[in-house]
Amino acid sequence: MKKFWQVYEFVEDMVSGGLLSIGVAMIFYGVIMRYVFNDARSWVDEISQYMIIWGTLIGTSVALRNDHHIKVDMLYNVLPKWVQRYVTLFAHTVGTVFSIFVGYYGYQLVAFTYKTGQVSTDVGIPLYIVYSILPLTGALLTFRFVIKLYEAVSHTYKVSKVAERM
Repeated sequence: MKKFWQVYEFVEDMVSGGLLSIGVAMIFYGVIMRYVFNDARSWVDEISQYMIIWGTLIGTSVALRNDHHIKVDMLYNVLPKWVQRYVTLFAHTVGTVFSIFVGYYGYQLVAFTYKTGQVSTDVGIPLYIVYSILPLTGALLTFRFVIKLYEAVSHTYKVSKVAERM
């Protein structure tokens, strides 16, 4: 099972980082083409935006996994430990609900754009492909929040058992 998690995390890191890197490289290519060769490529701007957005949204799961997400913890740090545990449980529960919301409504958007046959402006990519990152992000974040919630609950349970023995 440990090997599975290592491979999963590696793929998640590589896809997120790879998409971001490709997006930045495409922007660099677009700048060179526009200002050096005076030959602007409109498809470069559109595709690079999609790459960066996809890489960033997949990266949110990586950030959550590594606890590198933005958090305001000035108040949290002054709370007693037992209150911190419940705040953490609440935060992970809200995060799980939000992720399910993103996944569900992202799926609704994908289904709508598929049904209506909408395509992007410059390249003509079907928008359901572009928007499919939303249900994927919802699924990845739900998965990560459920793991965080499980860890917080099991930690709270262990802490309360230790406190009972004292």
